[in-house]
Amino acid sequence: AARLIATFYAWTHNYALAIGLVAVVVMLLITPLTLKSTKGMLEMQRLQPEMRRLQAEFKGDRQKLNEAMMKLYQEHKVNPMASCLPIAAQMPVFIIMFRAMHGLIYEVNGKFEPKYLNHSSELYTSLFGKSEMKSFGLDLALRPVQAAQENFAKGIIYILLVAALAGVYFVQQRMVASRTVSPTMSAGQAKLMQYLPVVFAVFQLFLPTALVVYYMVQAIVRIIQQYY
Repeated sequence: AARLIATFYAWTHNYALAIGLVAVVVMLLITPLTLKSTKGMLEMQRLQPEMRRLQAEFKGDRQKLNEAMMKLYQEHKVNPMASCLPIAAQMPVFIIMFRAMHGLIYEVNGKFEPKYLNHSSELYTSLFGKSEMKSFGLDLALRPVQAAQENFAKGIIYILLVAALAGVYFVQQRMVASRTVSPTMSAGQAKLMQYLPVVFAVFQLFLPTALVVYYMVQAIVRIIQQYY
């Protein structure tokens, strides 16, 4: 993953663009899963009248309802867990990118000594011995909370970037929620699922801004895919 960032950096000479392009590549790789997931959710929407009928028929008998639902899913070749496929596919990538970003800004005595890169790469030479990872006026190595602590006026830009990420996540999740039908999910559970990604965005306050850029681009691509 770090070497892929290095490749894009050699093309763009911009840290944010290189990281954003990696996010685009990852989303393109899981596009088949995203399309399968969305088609599955749309099929679940079409089955909603039948699902409501089964709920009324087997009211108070959860076991019979579940059996009838499974039979309905099998008849229409629908997987109720399809909406989880893109998220499950991204979890290993999340861990890899988290490690890669921290490796790129690994510090020794306050200076970067990037890991996971060829020492001859442009990305390595641009970071080695530095203490900042500047792109579009932002230090991508800084955590938003850290930036606000050092200088609140300067840090507010980083905080607003995280707020923008939360907003993008909210839009993305609303698009998904509008297509997700679950007969066993209460209104409270549905709201929780809708706001959970926003809570995840808040955690980005404590992670390098480079990861905020990565997730922002990823979420925007997902919104475009969902709209399609």
